[in-house]
Amino acid sequence: MITDTQKSIERKVMYAVVFMISAFFLLPFILFGADSYVTPYDNLNVCISWYKMYRDNGLFFKFDAPTNGQDGMSTLYYSQMGFYFQSLLFLIFSDFTAYALSYYFAVLIGFISMYILLRKIFGFSSTLSVLTAVCYAFLPVLPFWNIAAATLPLIIAVFIHLAFKRGDAFSWKTLLLLFFPFFSFFATFGIFILGVWFATMCALGIKNRKINPNLFVGFFLLCIGYIISDIRLFYVMFVDNVPINRSLFAEHPVEFTAQMLMFFRQFIRLLLPKHAFASSLNNLIVTPVAFFVSLNCLIDLFNIMKRQHGTIVTRISATLNESDTDVKRLFLLEIIIVAFCFTAALCDSGLPDKFIAKFIPILNGFVWNRVCIFNRVLWYVIFALCLKIIIKNNICPYVGKKLKLSRRFSRICVGVLICLQLLYIALVPEIYNDQVKTWFDQTTIKTGIAKKIMPNIEYHKFVSYKEFFAAKLFDGIKKDISYSGEKVAALGYHANILQYNGFNCIDGYNNLFPLSYKQRFRTLIAPELEINEAQRELYDDHSWLMMYLYNSDLDYNRTRNKNTTPIKLNINMDVFKNDFKATYILSRAEISNCDTLGLELVKRYYDDESIYTIYLYKAI
Repeated sequence: MITDTQKSIERKVMYAVVFMISAFFLLPFILFGADSYVTPYDNLNVCISWYKMYRDNGLFFKFDAPTNGQDGMSTLYYSQMGFYFQSLLFLIFSDFTAYALSYYFAVLIGFISMYILLRKIFGFSSTLSVLTAVCYAFLPVLPFWNIAAATLPLIIAVFIHLAFKRGDAFSWKTLLLLFFPFFSFFATFGIFILGVWFATMCALGIKNRKINPNLFVGFFLLCIGYIISDIRLFYVMFVDNVPINRSLFAEHPVEFTAQMLMFFRQFIRLLLPKHAFASSLNNLIVTPVAFFVSLNCLIDLFNIMKRQHGTIVTRISATLNESDTDVKRLFLLEIIIVAFCFTAALCDSGLPDKFIAKFIPILNGFVWNRVCIFNRVLWYVIFALCLKIIIKNNICPYVGKKLKLSRRFSRICVGVLICLQLLYIALVPEIYNDQVKTWFDQTTIKTGIAKKIMPNIEYHKFVSYKEFFAAKLFDGIKKDISYSGEKVAALGYHANILQYNGFNCIDGYNNLFPLSYKQRFRTLIAPELEINEAQRELYDDHSWLMMYLYNSDLDYNRTRNKNTTPIKLNINMDVFKNDFKATYILSRAEISNCDTLGLELVKRYYDDESIYTIYLYKAI
């Protein structure tokens, strides 16, 4: 029997753990501001520059207007710039403040959403719901997915409530679903939410021989909400009919044998989840706990089935009726995870490509493996279920048998497992887990401690938000040349840095743009692609999102190395000057063949605060 004193101690420990973890994750932006480390990959090098460009030029509410990116590309082709809550933050606040607020809102919404799902839908205890929700709230995720990912437990909770708890009576609260897409994204989340919602609604309708009115109305409200929120994308998909780069999305094998091998390889990889943009970090603690608890439950089910009589079907049915509800939920969720992994692997293999291209070509180019993003929610519901089973049955998961424990000791084991998972989430250097990297950068690298302890480790990749964009350096360049909108291109770093700093760029990084622009840009970089086979294959055979001035001897990834050697630039200068009507190239290295190309070195720019040395060339 757990006494009130023991429960009080548990609550105090829980509050202390939540406070310390929250401080670890939330303080860096407050203490270090724009000096915080922020992952550039598909983050700083893409969306931040879009938001700043939209804010500086008043483009948020302009449907089809030219921008200063990718040779004046229309606002139609900048995804994630729809009418979303995240966009509103960047409209109201400065870019870094909006970035930080977006993170804080995502943590808060993620915690509340998961708490509602665990506490109100699955009926877990308050303590278990709080601690598991904290785990979910602080999971690393692509920053421009963070609020959308945070709402996933909420939409799952709403669906379960409407499908199983509300009954058939229509509720006016269903109308609130119209506003849900304002916190989500159609291309990365909405299409899968709608697909799973519709498929499950139909399956329940067949089972019950009638359609649930709340699910039916909710589905159409979600559709309307996504169309309103991302009206530009739907215009490009269904009205504009301009071929886009996504039509060349050809990363799948074409031979059947290769497709089957790809399917099995992807299926295994997805079962051991490590999503590039939204990792669930379940491999070290959550999955082993789920495995051992499931194994114990499975052994129990076999023992129960042995006592049953009749046919196999009768015995299985009787066993399921006799088994615990939480155990049935555990196995059901695990089956759903396997189903999502199967679907994602099937799409990754290329097996359904011909069907999609023939019958639903409008969906060609979607990254279908993102359906596994639901798994990051399901894994933590499974984690909470397993912990509840451990407490309820006073067992310790162990291979092949059940070790009986005291109730108090089983609760301590559960507390230790949750704390270990929280520590794992906080300290693992996973992509987009920037807080731990910021603490490491500020407390060891910048103080010189790290260099003394580990002198052979490279630290040049730790670049802060402010250092990456180098606003002071580029503002100085603009002021020095009295910049007035001339077209420019970047060489040796991400082109969106120039876009962020207000330059009118012919290059850029985008995930959706007209195919004609890609073909036109190829004529500019054709001399480099002729000698750079690897880059040519990437550019020609894939959707390829980076329209850069590529160079075999100069990488565009961030670095603190200012001492670059001169490089030979291979581009078609006639296309640069006459087709794109560009004037400047801002290079991170000296161009050795500038005279041959007809480029004049204007000036070399650098300062102590910047990680770049910029050579400014002008076409003559």
